[in-house]
Amino acid sequence: MKRLNTMRKLCGLASLAVLTTGAIAQNSQKVRYRLVDLGPSGPAGQPFHITNNGLISAAVGMQDGSDHSVIYFRGNQIDISQPGLLGANSMAFGNNRWGQVVGGANTNTEDPAGEDFCGFRTLGLPSATTTCLPYLWQNGKMTALPTLDGNRGNNGVANAINDFGEAAGASENTSTEPSCPAFDPVQMQFQQYQFKPVVWRHGTVTELSTVEGERVGTALAINDMGQVVGGSGACSTFNVQFLISIHPQHAIFWDKDGTAIEIPTLGGNEQGVFGNLALGINVSAQVVGFSSLPDNVTFHGFLWTRETGTIDLGTVPGVANSSAIAINESGVAVGVSTDATHFLAAIWKHGKATDLNTLIPADSPLYLLIACSINSRGQIIGLAVDGSGNLHGYELDPLS
Repeated sequence: MKRLNTMRKLCGLASLAVLTTGAIAQNSQKVRYRLVDLGPSGPAGQPFHITNNGLISAAVGMQDGSDHSVIYFRGNQIDISQPGLLGANSMAFGNNRWGQVVGGANTNTEDPAGEDFCGFRTLGLPSATTTCLPYLWQNGKMTALPTLDGNRGNNGVANAINDFGEAAGASENTSTEPSCPAFDPVQMQFQQYQFKPVVWRHGTVTELSTVEGERVGTALAINDMGQVVGGSGACSTFNVQFLISIHPQHAIFWDKDGTAIEIPTLGGNEQGVFGNLALGINVSAQVVGFSSLPDNVTFHGFLWTRETGTIDLGTVPGVANSSAIAINESGVAVGVSTDATHFLAAIWKHGKATDLNTLIPADSPLYLLIACSINSRGQIIGLAVDGSGNLHGYELDPLS
């Protein structure tokens, strides 16, 4: 089987052994969305974010096997990776309505520690032994964003950007992290330095705090109020679910002044197999993500606000696990529901989880695996698979 993209607002990769290549959804409900096929994504590409005016940031596999940052607008795919930061691979994780795009890109500088910070080598992409830097693309030009310790951190990634040009992501510093697995390329163990959650404002990088005792973390989403969500945890091998070398143990909300609030779990703790992480936020500071349940094996999507605390969003009926990845201004969330025999894109509306495959035409050529982003107009983007097992990006446009 191919490796298929799964959970995160920056929806990462994971192996999926439960989906047959011919699986196509059967639809017994009224069609609610028009399905737009964005085309093949390649084994390590996918759409990541859609703005309120319909701009989509994504990564697409090229014929030479590399991944390129692209944007979609009105059905047109625009490659923004060249010359980029002069390396082979890049991914566009976030964008705003003004056409500013952020992500991570290989440079042409060999990583001095032999790391694979953005995971391009782990994902099997070519020429992936160089450093990977966070970038901002605007007006046709990709520019590296500064890293921590006076821009001396070797690597970083920008995961999201709001309409005011404030970006959120992660950056290495210059401190080695002894808790990282021993360097062993054969075992795909590369990470050696600490990395911290950060925000970039007016060209300046600022470190965000992590839960006490945890020395690595990442920021994954930022709203137009400058509020940020993500999490911290333990250094690990490259996590193909979240595209960074972390086992996330605590979900975190950071207010614009940097004040951090640890988001309570749904009963699990730092020993959870999948962990706990905040993935999306809207302008009303409604936060979504996933949390381990008390058994520390099962995980559910959650909704958190300072007023309500952490609410279990549940799963599509008959499916064990879920993760809410993004939420729009109306409080509608999207993500994935999965277990040993299911893997499907999900939407949470009016307190109910629904399989998005039941809301598209029954004769759809695509099976929707994951929903990564939803805008204020209700448009949804994500990753799907066709009857031959090829991965495609998709867009859903509401019919009403």
